[in-house]
Amino acid sequence: MIRTTKHEEAKNEAPPDPAASTPQAQAAPDQDLEDRIATQIAETTSESDRESSVLAAVDRYKIERNLAEDIYDIAAESGIEPSMAYGLVRTESTFNTRAVSNVGARGLTQVMPRTARWLRPGTRAEDLYDQQTNLRLGFKYLNQLIDRYGGDVKLALTAYNRGPGTVDRVLKRGGDPDNGYAGKVLGS
Repeated sequence: MIRTTKHEEAKNEAPPDPAASTPQAQAAPDQDLEDRIATQIAETTSESDRESSVLAAVDRYKIERNLAEDIYDIAAESGIEPSMAYGLVRTESTFNTRAVSNVGARGLTQVMPRTARWLRPGTRAEDLYDQQTNLRLGFKYLNQLIDRYGGDVKLALTAYNRGPGTVDRVLKRGGDPDNGYAGKVLGS
């Protein structure tokens, strides 16, 4: 057994860190606690907002909870405001997963099969009847249109309905492409 003297033990100890005695260092544990509390409050608020929105959609639109949850969650993950997402699905399909338009758009968000294949290669027309697939593709497309039109949600919604080519031609001629669609979605 090796014995050390108190002097030798003191030599082996790390020197005190002068930064540890600064007010910032002493505040770090408090700041960490504050950050954790703020994060927990934000998460709780977010969960509460989600639950309120889902329940309101179930009640307002008379839809199944799982559909309301999918619309909310997929919209949020796609960067689309959930209230706008509910309005889009209501306007496009009245929440009918098997809806088909006279031009062949399908599902909840009425995505054209060609647009779906462009957004996600390999997508088949039948895939557009899958609730989550359709919502992901429709909201992804809307998000791309919002980016294309510089954050102008009304213009993006109009392009979602009329097609971006039509909207661009009308704008190029100095016209207003608004056909009332955006107002219908946002007012739903």
